[in-house]
Amino acid sequence: MKTAKRTWKLQAGVSLLEVLVTVMIVTGGLMVVMSSFVGIAKSNRYVTKMELANTLLRLEMENIRNASYADIISTEAAYGESYSDQPDFRRDIVVEEVGNIKRVTVMILFDNDYHRAEAATIVTQL
Repeated sequence: MKTAKRTWKLQAGVSLLEVLVTVMIVTGGLMVVMSSFVGIAKSNRYVTKMELANTLLRLEMENIRNASYADIISTEAAYGESYSDQPDFRRDIVVEEVGNIKRVTVMILFDNDYHRAEAATIVTQL
């Protein structure tokens, strides 16, 4: 009987090694989860900026649509000059003229020209 009690007492606790292994496994799992949160936050920031760039691009395309043929010219602006309320964005408008047809490419650039939204259209004079 005494031997059974001794064996039971020896197995009754959790060793320090088991606790350390468990802590390491949980810490590793938490590190993976936290790094995914950082990636998701960066992705959300990019999507927000791209959405705004697309909105500005549609605005520029509408301005070109409403402009007279002679007023459609190439322009390049610096950050802060293109949109006073959006200093992180700038626009480039490239006009290639062939006869009475203009191919207009509008680029909205952000993140120091690392990312951009771009659209092109053709304008003609009737």
